[in-house]
Amino acid sequence: MVPRQLYAVGYGLALLGSLAIVASLVLAGLVAYSVLVLSTTLVLLNGLFSVFRGEDSNREHSLTYRIGNWVGAVIVVALGLLMIAVGIASFNTFV
Repeated sequence: MVPRQLYAVGYGLALLGSLAIVASLVLAGLVAYSVLVLSTTLVLLNGLFSVFRGEDSNREHSLTYRIGNWVGAVIVVALGLLMIAVGIASFNTFV
């Protein structure tokens, strides 16, 4: 798996978590807060689209760049998993 695919998976998980938070806030009647979280969802959607619009990262870069790219991709996946866990916890709490 290349880092670009890991970035896409991480952004996708974070997007699902954010949508779960929005749904739980709307179902709980906290529509004003859901608008704030919806803006975060739009930022994540933009990030997901920018993963595929960026230039190819498989060129001959330095070893430091490639390691940093892999570390960044793993961090994005970890934060995506955290966001989906927060979304599930929010849904269980508010609904």
